[in-house]
Amino acid sequence: MNPNPTKARQARRKKKLGTPGTLSDARALLWRALSRAGDLLDAEDAEGQPDTHTALRAIHAISQGAAAYARIIEVGELEARLAALEAVSSEPQPSGPQLGRGAA
Repeated sequence: MNPNPTKARQARRKKKLGTPGTLSDARALLWRALSRAGDLLDAEDAEGQPDTHTALRAIHAISQGAAAYARIIEVGELEARLAALEAVSSEPQPSGPQLGRGAA
């Protein structure tokens, strides 16, 4: 019998899930899914007629996926801007009073 079942359950969950993916992994996966859903818009049934049911499902998947893709792109851009700001703020600042251009 395990003395701490909570820790055992957390360990099993961690092992099952593996390491978390990156933002670029998610972006690539989502782009592949959007591309596949786009291909399904032109799906045909057994008689060669447009499959409206599949097309409607693809439209829904594309609208949901596009919104998620836009958020991923936005987060990626914000991370890059934040990293640039942190790089600038970590540079050593000169000591002493600083005069602006207009001061004489």
